[in-house]
Amino acid sequence: MANLSLRIIFGLLYVVIIVASTFLGTPYFELLMALSVFFSVKEMAQLSQNKTIQYIWYIPLLLCFSIILFTVFGAQKLDLCKLIFIWIIQMTSLFVSYTSLRKRSKINNVSTSIYLFLPLMALAIWFNQSQTNSFEYLLLYFITIWIYDSMAYLVGKKFGKRPVFPKVSPKKTIEGTIGGIILTIIIIFLIKRHLLDIPENVVLISLVVIFFGIFGDFVESYMKRKLSIKDSGNLIPGHGGILDRMDSIYLSVLPYLILISLFR
Repeated sequence: MANLSLRIIFGLLYVVIIVASTFLGTPYFELLMALSVFFSVKEMAQLSQNKTIQYIWYIPLLLCFSIILFTVFGAQKLDLCKLIFIWIIQMTSLFVSYTSLRKRSKINNVSTSIYLFLPLMALAIWFNQSQTNSFEYLLLYFITIWIYDSMAYLVGKKFGKRPVFPKVSPKKTIEGTIGGIILTIIIIFLIKRHLLDIPENVVLISLVVIFFGIFGDFVESYMKRKLSIKDSGNLIPGHGGILDRMDSIYLSVLPYLILISLFR
């Protein structure tokens, strides 16, 4: 019960911080993304237990600095082609990380850093450059992630019996996944109708975000299982590390931005 209370309290705090930084805009949201990259890469470096871990601290510092530079001084406009190119690099980095995970090599640390860095960098730059409904679009993205996570957890806890991938993440069930998707789509449709000025294709966009969010969740679960750990850290009480809280975000951000670029 105490752990559940901590999970709820710090989960709500996490939501408040993201919504507040999104509402306040530049430079608060960009700073939040920079801090997220910093702690994500730091946690992954510690999980790898590489002997060169003391040097890995330079990587998140460099990445955080890069986000700030890109945002403050302005990068080239992130059009559809650039977003697709960034996405290809991220997926390539994920593949390299996947194949070299057990080797705990420098190339694994670098590829994982790129995999974690690129989507949050792109999101920060896009938010900084976007002029029309950027707050609503960003809120739609995070709301979709949060609602699905909550609905899948509640449905799975109540009705879940059959794991989706027992060897990777035995607690995530087919019932929870399907129930989470259905309830999320219904809620997002109601939000579109009554609250936010967001695209007509919101159902398709939400489905894509959910799909890649689930994929990202399983990717991190697989990595943790291969490294024989339960949580990526203890930064967020009741949730574990920042990787545990943002695992569904890393792989769903770029597909979301690509769809928004197509439909806006």
